[in-house]
This record gives sequence, C-alpha cells and structure tokens, in this order.
Amino acid sequence: MKRLVLTLAALLGLLAPSAGAVPASPADGAADVAGTAAAVTVLEKKRDGKRLVSYAVSTPSLEMSSTTPLRVHVLLPRGYRHHERRRYPVLYAFPGTSNKASVWLTNIDTRRLTRKLKMIVVIADGTYDADGGGFYTDWVDQTTSRGVANWETFHTRELVSWVDRKYRTVRSRAGRAVVGISQGGFGSMSYAARHPDLYGAAASFSGAVDIWYGEHCRLGATALIAGIMTGLNGVQPFAPFGDPVTDAANWAAHDPGSLVANLADTRVDLYTSTGMPGESDLSDPAVPGTAGMEALLHQSNLCFKDAADAAGVAYHWHSYDVGTHAWGYADRSLKDYLPRLMRFFRTGT
Repeated sequence: MKRLVLTLAALLGLLAPSAGAVPASPADGAADVAGTAAAVTVLEKKRDGKRLVSYAVSTPSLEMSSTTPLRVHVLLPRGYRHHERRRYPVLYAFPGTSNKASVWLTNIDTRRLTRKLKMIVVIADGTYDADGGGFYTDWVDQTTSRGVANWETFHTRELVSWVDRKYRTVRSRAGRAVVGISQGGFGSMSYAARHPDLYGAAASFSGAVDIWYGEHCRLGATALIAGIMTGLNGVQPFAPFGDPVTDAANWAAHDPGSLVANLADTRVDLYTSTGMPGESDLSDPAVPGTAGMEALLHQSNLCFKDAADAAGVAYHWHSYDVGTHAWGYADRSLKDYLPRLMRFFRTGT
C-alpha cells in the first residue's frame, strides 16, 4: 500500500486550543472573473481520456525559481461536452507537503470515485517541487530564493476566476467547495475561513487545521514551520507568515482555529484518525511513522473542534479509531465525503 509522504509539515498536528476569532481581511472577497482570470497563462494542455484535462500554467503571482511547471488538473463530469447549457458545481482539491497535485489522481482514487457525479473537480499544485510546500498563503517574504510566492492569490482569486471563465460552473459559493489533505487540509480550511463568500463547503482529510489557536500550539507550529522552510525549501524560517512576534496577527489571520467564527455559514467536514494501524498496515515497515503522524494530526483536529465548540460553529466530525497517515485512508475519506458534498450542492446542507 502506498504511503503519504512523511515530512515535518504533518507534525503541525502538535497543537492545542485557545480562544478568540480573527476576522478575514476586508480585501478578501469573491473572485473578480474579469480582473483576475487573465493572470493565468496556459503553457500546455493535455487530454487523458474523456474526462481529464491537464494544464501547465504560469502566473506572475508565482514566479518562483523552478523549472518544474505549475500543474492544474480538471476532471469533468461524464457528458460535459454534450450538455452545452448545463452548469456544474466545482470541488477544488489541494495536496499535502512534498506532493504535487497529481497525487489526487495517482495515489487517491479520485477519478473512479467521481466518475458518476455531476460536478467538476479542479486539482492544483501547492508547490512547484516536492519540497516543503507554499503553506497556502501569500508569503510575507517575497525576496527568498523561491521568488514571488503568492499561493493564496493564485488559488482563491486567479484559479477560481480562470475556471469560472473557462468552464460552465455554478458561479457562487453554493456551487463551490474546497478539500485538502494533510498540509492541504490546512489550506482548504484556511481558504474557506478567509474567503467565506467563495466556498460553501470545506473539508480536511488528516489536515493540520489549527496552527495558532493556543500558546503551545503556537510554539510547536512556529518551530515546525521554521524547520520545513529551512530544511525543505531552503529559505528563511518564517518566510510564509512572518515573524511570530512582530507578525503575530498575520499568523492568527490564516489559522482556521482562530478564524472558526467565519465558518458559521459553511459546511465543514473534518476527517481524522487516531493513528491506530489497521490490518492492511501491519506488514508495512513505515507504519510507526504514519501512525505517529496521524495521531499528532488528530490532536490538531481536536484543537479545531474545541475552537468550533467554543464559538458555537457547527461542523461534521468524522473520527476513526483505526487509521494511519496513509493513502488508503484518504480514499476512505473521499468515498464517505462525496455523497455528503453532492447533497450540499443539491440542498445547501
């Protein structure tokens, strides 16, 4: 069985609860289709069967020093080209640390699990290389060796606008959802909390969904992110969010736990496991690492749960006794989530 890539990012689960909510920036808002879609330039387009279209794209928001193309994969519903007046809801999916967008097609059975669903799935890179990732934010430090790094601008404004212009989508939060795995789970929840007018539903699979809510969460997260930045990305330790002391407000303004009040009108689904191996894990030598990683991320989900409970924000809690940080459990989460998501698209609940 294939395993999720193990990196320091997964250790962001070493977090705990505190209190308070931080409002999203007044600049955060619905994507301006006319103003931001043009920022995305298509360098290459390839079709794989009737449903999958893969793009290599560029944008001034991500002028990083890498020869690896930025990829966006679009899974279309069956019959898309034959129903020219029909519009479809969209699920945006984001990968975890050291993973490209393609893992949603190679390591997670996304294509098969969505083949009968009347929706579009958009899967976008969260990093150029198999490194520490962009942490789903516009970096405070734009002068590192990684170059211009505005991942949030690309994902929430340019990409959404480009997809809405290029495809027949439902262009409202009622027809738009976001999901992420591991570090991507942080991204999906942070984006949903910071842009509640964009996404009507948000889900995290084994995600680091709280990085700032409590004091020792803060200490653990800042140390781990510093290690990821220096060890995997080769940049200064606090490039994405800034110095934890002088830029504390920026850390809190990206933390799903601190922003949980902004999710009051969003359907939130949290998938997490305790880290206990299942029968299929027991012969795998990677199990000690994957089990420990999932256990730590489970704590991150518990922290977010405490924050949501304290704020009176509703959410859907999917916690499993058995499950490690392995690809097979991502399939389990996606299989369970998709019918719930389609019901949301139909009914708004």
